[in-house]
Amino acid sequence: MFNEARNNLILAMNDPSNVLYSDDFVVIIADQFPKSKHHYLVMPKEDLLDVRSLKKDHIPKLIYMEFKGLEYVMYKTGLMAQDLQVGYHAFTSMNRLHLHVLSKDFCGSDMKLNHQWNSFNTEFFIPTHKIISELQTMGRIVLPPNKKFLHQPLQCNKCDYFVNDIKVLKFHLKLFHNLPPNI
Repeated sequence: MFNEARNNLILAMNDPSNVLYSDDFVVIIADQFPKSKHHYLVMPKEDLLDVRSLKKDHIPKLIYMEFKGLEYVMYKTGLMAQDLQVGYHAFTSMNRLHLHVLSKDFCGSDMKLNHQWNSFNTEFFIPTHKIISELQTMGRIVLPPNKKFLHQPLQCNKCDYFVNDIKVLKFHLKLFHNLPPNI
């Protein structure tokens, strides 16, 4: 059963009811477990497993994925690029390379656990430009040696505040950074 769940992104991108945008190269869907108010996934139509499967010749595809993701989300939400976080998880539980494009509020309905916060706010989350740079200079991507970043203290994405509980961090974000009361 677990191995079948690894293919849910592939199933989702092939289900027309999930597709928000599609062209010859990419598909964009809403993340089914949003970690921010706006959270979208951009997937290549080419069968690429994850960031470990990327090669130097994939660089144009990575640039296109980010361009289309930002274009779509900025048009859909009215947000500017600096209000969005864009990148890939170093390790994933899902088959298919997928680019996250999400608002930096991190107040989605499924942002509930410490490791979820850290998956977007530590070195576990790799921006496209870093992947491209490593592919250009080394021909491969240097991933963290393990998932330790997921289990470190939480740091506010707006200041230097550290805490060990996502609920306390959310309270901090509401109190000091005026995030919506529903997070």
